[in-house]
Amino acid sequence: MQQTMTAKAGGANRRVLILALILGAVAAGLVVAYLATLNSGTTNEAPSATVVVAQQDIAAGTKIESSMVGMKSIPEAAVIKDAFTKTDQAVGQVARYPLASGEQVAPTRLVEPAKGQLVSFQIPKGMRGFTVPVDVKNSPAALLAPGDFVDVVVEGQLGVLYQSLTAKQDQALAPVNVSLAITVLQNVQVLAVQKDFVDTGVPYDASVRGTPPDDKTITFVMLAVTPEQAQELFIAVQDAKLTLSLRGFGDDAIVDVPYSAEPLHK
Repeated sequence: MQQTMTAKAGGANRRVLILALILGAVAAGLVVAYLATLNSGTTNEAPSATVVVAQQDIAAGTKIESSMVGMKSIPEAAVIKDAFTKTDQAVGQVARYPLASGEQVAPTRLVEPAKGQLVSFQIPKGMRGFTVPVDVKNSPAALLAPGDFVDVVVEGQLGVLYQSLTAKQDQALAPVNVSLAITVLQNVQVLAVQKDFVDTGVPYDASVRGTPPDDKTITFVMLAVTPEQAQELFIAVQDAKLTLSLRGFGDDAIVDVPYSAEPLHK
């Protein structure tokens, strides 16, 4: 009986040993398969795409050259909308906004050079370019540069000015012998001085300013106004004097300015 029990114990040990060998072989196989996967580069990586990126910092208004852009592979999830996939799509165009080194390049970041030569491309969206007459004797017209901001002041006889600005006929005001000065618009952008305008291929904003013209004989200035403001100015300049008051750079405050009145000299 003892021999029988010994035989049974030996058989059980052999089965455990065989099972251990089998499990070891399976584990070794899994390790080999994993290492083979790493070596073959077939791991589950996130999908990527190759797009055009800036090779250096590019300032707004800079014409893109081939050395300024290159190709880079990045995760698809990080690709911006409409990113260029060929460098020649960007070369020759002008940076609308500053581009940082490594930043993806897309059509919305650039503008075609031809458009940068037109003053109509410089007018902010929703605005209109309106030309007003100026006199260098009573305004800083000769010192203005495209991109500056000004206030618009009109002066005229009370009755005439009231009728011009309100389009109303008031016979009671017509004979009033008073000169009135009113600030009709504030923080209005200068688009052009005579025929000079910012020509960098970028829309106007508070950081874009041109150079005052060399010719100091300035007779007209183009302002960026809303369609409603354009109508008001058109009426005002018919029967009143107009002047521009230059604002400090970056000062966009709108303040309450009371009108000034003075009796006319007989």
